[in-house]
Amino acid sequence: MDLALEVLAWTVLVVCCLGGVIGVILPVVPGAFLILAGAVVHKLMLPGWLSWWTIGVLAVVAVLDRAVDILGTVLGARWAGATRWGLAGAAAGGVVGLFFGLPGLLLGPVIGAFCAEVVFARRGMEASVKSGVGAGIGFGVSTALKVALALFMVALVAFDVMMG
Repeated sequence: MDLALEVLAWTVLVVCCLGGVIGVILPVVPGAFLILAGAVVHKLMLPGWLSWWTIGVLAVVAVLDRAVDILGTVLGARWAGATRWGLAGAAAGGVVGLFFGLPGLLLGPVIGAFCAEVVFARRGMEASVKSGVGAGIGFGVSTALKVALALFMVALVAFDVMMG
């Protein structure tokens, strides 16, 4: 086996795993899918190291990561009593927040839920604030779960590499 190919395969795997863990926190970087992509590239370049079972589990966890990301904020707002307008506002705020970096990512769902509750649902200040805070809590919980899923993915890759 060519040494340069091996070095490239291992570099891709390590960079994608590290970037993936960081990416679950940063906006725009699809962290779990980056880990999956690194593992697939590594598997194709060095077929004897990772198993296809590991690749399959990584794919399932990557899809789960997306579900957690989407549902976390919405369920948090719903738990806090948000109306459909508040849920839509939290989702829209999350999308708009992507363009404002980390502060926008954190505050976008909160502000979106609050504004939608006040303007469209015509709810009082207390209920609107509660919906916004619920969206923020849901976002925080979903981020923590995404970090846990990414760390699980990296641990699975490391375990498979060590056992292979």
